[in-house]
Amino acid sequence: MRLSGILPVVGRRVVVALGVAGMLLVASSAQAQEADPLKFDGTHPAMVLLSIKADAEAGFTDSMAKMKATLTSHINPKAQELGNSMQMYKLNVPAAEQVPGQGPVFVYILAMEKPVAGVSYNLLQVLYYSGFFLPLDEKGQPAGTPEDRKKVDDIYNPLVAAVANITPWPLLKK
Repeated sequence: MRLSGILPVVGRRVVVALGVAGMLLVASSAQAQEADPLKFDGTHPAMVLLSIKADAEAGFTDSMAKMKATLTSHINPKAQELGNSMQMYKLNVPAAEQVPGQGPVFVYILAMEKPVAGVSYNLLQVLYYSGFFLPLDEKGQPAGTPEDRKKVDDIYNPLVAAVANITPWPLLKK
């Protein structure tokens, strides 16, 4: 059987298979190159605005304090630099309903005068994939004992429950 008299069935299958493989390669390459909006180049200050659900604010502030304390006291200088770079501020206004129906939120600002270059400020990345809280296996995946994992989960889960929105703001000094 021929496609318009040009390619036999086997040839069509090869062309289709190569086309699908090419599309998958392009899609995975584009996904791999997608920039992390919470990774800064370290040459300019940056801020991250965090909308925090009012009913989960206490867990958020407690977990952020634990995360920062662990980073600043870590033996790895990069972890110390990361922890020391983060300054947390709360917008001094009453909680406001940012999205109708989702409840009131407080706005927190994570300010970095000199963000650590090439390190993500994404909470998931910092807690699980940086190697600062859990060891990483040979594939770069979090490892450690169940007790280690529980300690990190106890910091991470209140953060996830509290955050309604994250907005990175890379800045330029003028």
